[in-house]
Amino acid sequence: HLSGASVEGKQIALAPSTAYALFFNTTDFSNEVSLTGTTRMTVANAGIYNMQFSVQLENGDNAPQDVYLWLKQNGVDIIGSTGKVGMPQRKAVNNPSHDIKGWNYFLSMNAGDYVEVWWSTNGIDVTIPNYIATPLPTKPSTASVVATLSFVSALP
Repeated sequence: HLSGASVEGKQIALAPSTAYALFFNTTDFSNEVSLTGTTRMTVANAGIYNMQFSVQLENGDNAPQDVYLWLKQNGVDIIGSTGKVGMPQRKAVNNPSHDIKGWNYFLSMNAGDYVEVWWSTNGIDVTIPNYIATPLPTKPSTASVVATLSFVSALP
């Protein structure tokens, strides 16, 4: 069972130190896992699942900023899932710093359970952007977030 989801759109924090669910607007593949709403990856069958995601980060602030990323299952924070990312200050005016971070996490899920990726930052100049295709050399576009939720095995 596999679901791949991505976002062709920038995600922003409207206020510092506020939690936001990452949203998805494209389902690339789906087999017994579905995108419900814009934030929830929902499983049809009970089992152990491998949740993987990557997030494109950008800091336009003239100071270093922290970003926190974590998982919620059925609306409840998953203990031990938070990662803290230190983003360096921008390189120059209109030249932000960039980074991409990825997580891998195993989840025990019942039929109908869902998982979400959440984030917060201490500075509102940190965003999760997408990038359009560019020439010289030609490069394809980049989604702001990519996630997969893959069935691994039945519950023990």
